[in-house]
Amino acid sequence: MAELSFTQREILRALVELYSKNQKLIKSTEIAEALGKDDGTIRNIILNLKSLGLVESKTGPSGGYKPTSKAYSYLRALSDIISTYAKIRKNGEEVNVYVLNVELMDLTNPYSSKAVLKVAGDIDLLKPGDRIKVGPLPTYRLVLSGIILLVDAFRSEIVIEVEGLVSIPKVSAKSIVNGRKLLIASKEHPINEVAKILITENIRGLPVIDNNGELIGMITSADILKAFINNDSNASISNYLRTNIVTVLSDEELVDIINKMIKHNTGRVIVLNDGKPIGIITRTDILQKIAALD
Repeated sequence: MAELSFTQREILRALVELYSKNQKLIKSTEIAEALGKDDGTIRNIILNLKSLGLVESKTGPSGGYKPTSKAYSYLRALSDIISTYAKIRKNGEEVNVYVLNVELMDLTNPYSSKAVLKVAGDIDLLKPGDRIKVGPLPTYRLVLSGIILLVDAFRSEIVIEVEGLVSIPKVSAKSIVNGRKLLIASKEHPINEVAKILITENIRGLPVIDNNGELIGMITSADILKAFINNDSNASISNYLRTNIVTVLSDEELVDIINKMIKHNTGRVIVLNDGKPIGIITRTDILQKIAALD
C-alpha cells in the first residue's frame, strides 16, 4: 500500500477513534468537526482511503463510514514504527511529533544552515518561530536544535534554521565505565556503614546486590537521610533501597543511553553485564564524552 499523507493518516485516525468510541457509522461532518476541517475535504480523502481498503461506507440517512480491519492494522504498524523515532521538544516540553528523517542543507554557509525534517504526528502543534530540539536521533546520532521557518502539513515536513548540531560518538556503555572503580553495597549492609562510604568517597549512591551478585536496587544519600530522620541508622539498607532504577546493558551505545535517560528523566544509569553491575554512567560522563574532555 502506498504511504499515506499526513492528512490521510489524521482523518483515518480520527475515524478509528470516533468509531471505537461511538460504535456506530461515522458521518463525514463528525470527522470534520473533530479535526476542524472542511467537510468536502473529508469526503474526498475518505474516498481515497476507501479505494485503499481502509474504509467501508453505507449510503442513506443512516449511513456513514467505518474503518476496516486493514485500517486498524495500518495504524498499529505505524504506531510501532513511529515509537522508535525521537520526539520533538518545543520550549523544553515533548510534543507528539516524531522526526522520521533529516536532510541537512547549506552546511558550508557560515551565516545560515537549514535542515528539512520529515515528521509524523500532530504537526499542527508546530508553527514558524517555534524553537525546537530533537535527538539524539538513533540513525544519525545527532542532537539538532533550531527555529522553525516553515511548516508543510501536506508533505509532513518542517524546515528549521539550525542553531545547534551535536554528533554523538559511537561508544558503548562498557567503554565508558571501563577501568573505573565501582563501589557496591549488599542488601545486608547497615545504613550507618553505607553513610560512611558515601561521605568518604564523596559519591551520592551505591548499587545494591543480592547474594548472587545481581543488581536489586540502589541506595542514595537521600535514602540515607530519610533513615537518619527516622532514627533508623542501624537498619539494613534493604529497608530503604529504591528498586525503580534505570539500567543499560554493557554493549548499548551512547545514543541509546541518552535516549533512555531522557525517557525516564534520570541523571544516572547502572551498567549491567549478565545481570551484575559493572559501572554507573551519569550526565556528566555523557557531557565529557560529547565534548571529548576525557
